[in-house]
Amino acid sequence: MTANKETMTIAHWVANYGTPVKDAHDWCALVESQLERAKAEKADVLLIPEYCSEGMLHYAPADLPPTGEVEWMAGQAQIVQPILQELVKKTGVALVAGSMPWPHDSGNGFTNRCWFLFPDREAAFHDKLVMTPFEKDPASWELEVGKDVKIIEWRGFRLSILICLDIEMPILSCKMSMLDIDLIFVPSQTSKPSGYHRVFGCAKARAVEMLTALAVVGCVGAPTLAGKKRDTYHSGASLYLPCEEAFGYNGIWAEIAVSPGKELPGDMLISRDVPLGKIRAIRHGEPEVWPGPWNADGVEIKEAA
Repeated sequence: MTANKETMTIAHWVANYGTPVKDAHDWCALVESQLERAKAEKADVLLIPEYCSEGMLHYAPADLPPTGEVEWMAGQAQIVQPILQELVKKTGVALVAGSMPWPHDSGNGFTNRCWFLFPDREAAFHDKLVMTPFEKDPASWELEVGKDVKIIEWRGFRLSILICLDIEMPILSCKMSMLDIDLIFVPSQTSKPSGYHRVFGCAKARAVEMLTALAVVGCVGAPTLAGKKRDTYHSGASLYLPCEEAFGYNGIWAEIAVSPGKELPGDMLISRDVPLGKIRAIRHGEPEVWPGPWNADGVEIKEAA
């Protein structure tokens, strides 16, 4: 664990969804190995990708139709979530547990939920706010949207989560810039390099707009259902900071470049000693040009004469 409470060390697991697992407990053992890997690196948090539950499709029923995948994965999520919580307490490493389908709080349908599990406080979660066409398609997954963004206080820091397409919505950064957030975690899943560049490019922009840190990770490889490989995912991992001289100018603290992934179970990026306290001090003090939280109040949009 990071001793200096002004910093945080984050392990980003670029999970390869082609890693075979036999059942829910085997999948949890895979995550445990990554938690132990993060612990050895003295990481405070392990961040894993969106829809990590797709890695469980290796042992799904062979006749599972696309319209049944969300419900099946949600069932697996409810099995593994309490196991993951115990693993977090065992290792002492907090877990931003990617995302998995989860029964919607309304009792109707399912949401795309990311659990944030801690060794020393109660769990929190974020339900994805903005859905892709695939996530809205009745012929495939058809998930329900979340309704809020949570601010999570932990070890003196103000943290939050946005999932994949959420981070591409600038209006969210306008609202969230008012909340004095120290770090936003972004689990993602992107099929093509174009998707990676949308998510990661927007995350870097949010670091500038909000003068905060962004930890981003995606998945690689191809999950397998009934012995058949699905599309290959492309992604990487990054830790973005505001583009200030104090942080090395370019806003990149650490990164793994986009790829389709080769190694099993996937690469790990260690973003060591991320200077969250120093970022906060600049946010509250004298940034180079950042005007502070700004929502364009009083600005009119007009057609030119």
